[in-house]
Amino acid sequence: MMMSNTISRASSPNELIQSEIEKTQQLGPHKQKLTTTGIFEIIHSEGFDIGKPTILNQVKEKRNFHKEAFIRQEYPLGYRAEFDFGEVKLSINGTVKKYMLAIFSAPTSGFRWARLYESANQKVLMDAHIHFFNSVGGVYNTIVYDNMKNVVKRFIGQHEKELNDEFIKLSLFYGFTPVVTNSYSGNEKGHVEKSVRLIRNKTFTKNYKFTSLESAQNHLDTCLNQLNESSKITLEKRYLKQPFTDYDYFVVTTQKVNKYSFIQVESNYYSVPDYLVGKQVTVKRYLNELKVIHKGHRVCTHEVKKGVKAYSINIKHYLRTLSRKPKDLQHSVALQSIPRLHRCFILYYQKDPKNFIHLLEKYQDQQIQVIINHLETKALARRQEQVITLPTKAVDAARLQVQAYSQLHLGGKQI
Repeated sequence: MMMSNTISRASSPNELIQSEIEKTQQLGPHKQKLTTTGIFEIIHSEGFDIGKPTILNQVKEKRNFHKEAFIRQEYPLGYRAEFDFGEVKLSINGTVKKYMLAIFSAPTSGFRWARLYESANQKVLMDAHIHFFNSVGGVYNTIVYDNMKNVVKRFIGQHEKELNDEFIKLSLFYGFTPVVTNSYSGNEKGHVEKSVRLIRNKTFTKNYKFTSLESAQNHLDTCLNQLNESSKITLEKRYLKQPFTDYDYFVVTTQKVNKYSFIQVESNYYSVPDYLVGKQVTVKRYLNELKVIHKGHRVCTHEVKKGVKAYSINIKHYLRTLSRKPKDLQHSVALQSIPRLHRCFILYYQKDPKNFIHLLEKYQDQQIQVIINHLETKALARRQEQVITLPTKAVDAARLQVQAYSQLHLGGKQI
């Protein structure tokens, strides 16, 4: 026999209030509570002529409405930091998007640290810790978290929790003790809860439009420096544990190079040197960088692309093939992916692709913008030589024509 879970008509306001209290006792902490306004509306709809203030007083009395008492805590310097994510909405280069603030807060020193990210995934959590420890120059003894999935892998029973494997590795490497709060207990990391609101309000209420995420981070850093002027972080740094080195966090995969000398990582494509076509390579995927390894040697790096089916192409990876197939250069994706280089080719080297490729090979150890400068300088110098220095035969012919003209019109006198 199924039990009804709907609210039946109440015989009295007290009965409705009591049933709501019993529901809370049965469900525990939940988000299905009837508010005082909700209780009033139900009672009013059932014909009871009772004012809202009266209902409010009865609800308080029935719920034994006493504020919870907390025990004030004081921690030694360097002992405790708290972590949380906070959401902020920004306009970056005209596009409005939600970004995440990774925030560390040290209650004893009053120090606050924050960094902007595009998500709050596992890679971001790890990266935020590495940057934070580098920023303060050490590691706190204990760091407090809520029950975020990047920290807590699963719940075992009512009170025990199994931590995420990668997160455990991070804590063991740096030697800090992770502490996870109880559910619905934001007060257990109250300092960072306040820091999320404070940083968001002080930093991004008036200023929310930026040309890039980097400029937004620079603005955030400036505001944090002002907030931290009164902190005791300089003193607290003396009590932090010193890590031996940075934690090198990345995800390793093996990829096969396709016939266009691309590898696919997640949903995007990255070029590798063309001699690796058909071979297997190892890929280390960091938060913002991708490293490609072959036979123990790093062959190239790329900035991680955002979006879907995006390409990151380095034309230097194709010089070996282009030297054998120079006619394929003009319409190649590799050339078109660098607009300034493509323009340089069209303006100066379209009729001489072999020389263009030769110069790319000659300067391939330099940055692409430096290479383009070399290509443009050489092309302009060559054009200037062609304009100033006329062919010898043409000069001689012109001289003879002038002499003939002089003899005809000036009576044979030489000029």
